[in-house]
Amino acid sequence: MNKKRYGLFTTIAMIVGIVIGSGIYFRADDIFTYTNGNLGLGIIVLTLGAVCIVFGGLSFAEFSKDYIPEGGVVSFFEKFVSKRFAYGYAWFQLFIWMPTVSVVVSWAAALYTFMLLGIEASFFHQVVLALGYNLTLIFVNYFSRYFGGLVQRLSTIIKLLPLFIIAIYGMFFSEPISISNIFGENFIKEFSNYGWLTALVPLAYSYDGWMIALNIAPEVVNPKKNMTRALVLSPFFILLVYLLYIIGISNLLGSSKILELGDSAVFEAGKIILGNRGANILLSIIVISVLGVANGVCLGAIRLPQRFASKGIIPSFGIKKSQVESEELELRGSIIYAILVTIWTVIHYFVMEYQIFNGRDISEISIVFSYISYILIYIKVFMKLKEEGKKLKLIIPIMAILGSLMIFLGSLIASPKYVSLFIGICVVSIIIGYRYQGRELE
Repeated sequence: MNKKRYGLFTTIAMIVGIVIGSGIYFRADDIFTYTNGNLGLGIIVLTLGAVCIVFGGLSFAEFSKDYIPEGGVVSFFEKFVSKRFAYGYAWFQLFIWMPTVSVVVSWAAALYTFMLLGIEASFFHQVVLALGYNLTLIFVNYFSRYFGGLVQRLSTIIKLLPLFIIAIYGMFFSEPISISNIFGENFIKEFSNYGWLTALVPLAYSYDGWMIALNIAPEVVNPKKNMTRALVLSPFFILLVYLLYIIGISNLLGSSKILELGDSAVFEAGKIILGNRGANILLSIIVISVLGVANGVCLGAIRLPQRFASKGIIPSFGIKKSQVESEELELRGSIIYAILVTIWTVIHYFVMEYQIFNGRDISEISIVFSYISYILIYIKVFMKLKEEGKKLKLIIPIMAILGSLMIFLGSLIASPKYVSLFIGICVVSIIIGYRYQGRELE
């Protein structure tokens, strides 16, 4: 029997905390790069990217009103698509998607940690610190769920401070914002080239993670009500914060300066607003913010081996059904995830060091693939709403499908060869899970 540990605020905090974090700091310069520094196109890209989680959240909320998922998004696939496909997706989620996201988020935390300390660390040292962060968070969440939840709530509140500081200062204390500043002189030309759609790929990273909250649904107080509310409210709040931040920092630094500074643009913005010492405080908050994202991913991920093994989705590792609710199984689940994160950290090092995926990290394509997979759920939502005669609500799954397709299209435009290769790897993981003849534990 799952204890009800998390209320509405913690559930919203988990979704907002996972999504808002490394992405907006780590990918803001990428958005300007792919839109050629045009703020207007950047706003359009942010809004289009939000379509995925706004309407995706609304779509899943339609099912969560009547169904409490015991295994996150996998449970939705099992109930509304097919059991075999759900098993396949579970393998992809556990063995590729979640560990790759954990690795890249912690890498961002390590990068900003060294920036805070004023150390020009090599990529190898960044990766080592990232692994240390991940292993620590995995076992912190194992030994104390309450502490893990507390970290999530506090980091969510703290991480919003630098975003709002930069947004407010940039919008109200810098040069006044005008329409010409937002759209620039070449907006029509840049818009017609469609190259700006490639910004949806790094942006997918900035919006990813909201589905992880479904893993704690059985532990949410009044889940049918609170989970639905969280899935609806969180995306709108995230979009608002992103738009305010991107407009604020662009008005403060200018797009050319952001492109020049890259990931350190937020540090420079902090110096302008608060001075050198204040900028260090701001950067400290950002490190906490990114670690909050990593914590949220780990908080959801360490539960998956336990749930999947109990249903025969993955090998049982010698565990009996009587141990499903025991501390022993939870420890093994944490160890399994720690091993996966370690393996993917090594892979991440070689991928980035030798530019195997043409400069793209291991998380981007797995995130794109996850959005493609959600289309199956959105189709089922469409069919459900149509059967119930709720014609006005049909726009919800339609927009969610279009959002996922736009991200996929953007990834193909950006790098068709490497995207196809990595998506092929993701498909293989689904096929293995689909064909795995596991048995439910006895």
